[in-house]
Amino acid sequence: MKLSGSIQRLVVVLTLVAPVACTPLPQFPFAANADLAPPRIVSLGFQGATELSVGFDERCELVTDSLIRGETLRAAEVNVACADQPAGGAESDASVHKLLFSFSIPPDPGAEHSIEAQVADPAGNHLRFVARFYGLNELLPAMIINEFTTQGSGTHPDLVEIRVLTDGNLTGSCIYEGVPGNWDQRFVFPDLNVSAGDFIVVHFKPLGISEEVNETVRQDESGGYDASPEAWDFWIPEGSGLSGNNGALALCENPLGGIIDGVLYSNRTSTSDDRYRGFGRTTVMERADYLVAEGAWAANGLVRPEDAIDPEDSTATRSISRGSDGADTNHRDDWHITPTRGITPGSVNSDEVYIPH
Repeated sequence: MKLSGSIQRLVVVLTLVAPVACTPLPQFPFAANADLAPPRIVSLGFQGATELSVGFDERCELVTDSLIRGETLRAAEVNVACADQPAGGAESDASVHKLLFSFSIPPDPGAEHSIEAQVADPAGNHLRFVARFYGLNELLPAMIINEFTTQGSGTHPDLVEIRVLTDGNLTGSCIYEGVPGNWDQRFVFPDLNVSAGDFIVVHFKPLGISEEVNETVRQDESGGYDASPEAWDFWIPEGSGLSGNNGALALCENPLGGIIDGVLYSNRTSTSDDRYRGFGRTTVMERADYLVAEGAWAANGLVRPEDAIDPEDSTATRSISRGSDGADTNHRDDWHITPTRGITPGSVNSDEVYIPH
């Protein structure tokens, strides 16, 4: 598990508009010393629930009347101020030049927002950018992915259990089959207060029946296969189940990133084929690389299938499970396969281990 701090991850699309002129080029000595490059974004994040920070590699200012708020921010007033800060510590000569976008109303953590703006440096170079982001959920609890099944049956479909470690609120957090920007299925959690010791069960292959209710009031609201009266049950709309033997799961602060916990599983080896490092598909290899790069999974050097949990002996009722103590070192050794009928969605995990005959 990797618990991130108060910085909110953002996805930004940059569009550079360069001036075009038909006048002769200046003499080389002048051109060589001229600043012809637009500002470049080097950092993004929230500083509290109402202040979005955008850092640039040089001093710049907002172009008058260039700020455009997305639809979800129409009711909020937005003020912009400059705030420079050293980058890389006291020994660094570099500086990050920040623009702080302050919102009169905190952006909702459960919705995607956007701002568009144009900045200019002292030399007159312009950059227009769009920042898409989710509001900062300052009440997000610590959580781990605790148990899952990928070999579901008709009566025990694929599911992922999440264990809540501290009190908090789930708004905007997200569970992926895959990782942000590279995923097959995901579920974004609604506004729900949870307590330390709670369990959340996400059902990845619902039947679409009326009993399958996303629980936000009581833990016994939902029916359906493997719904737990002691857990918060959620159902992925039109979920197709998890990849059986080769995949990745990611629990994130919001749908754009900020990883909380991740799991990698594979029954392949480095010699399974001569491509994709043995993972069989480029998507799985890239997801594995993402988890390791974000500190959510451990590997010795370049991640290989051998670094993943081997799900080969798991079934619909032999779950892939952490120990009951929830130990989390981001390593495959944190996990074991429970015996037949050892699955425990919505309750403390079994420490019994399946032993092949």
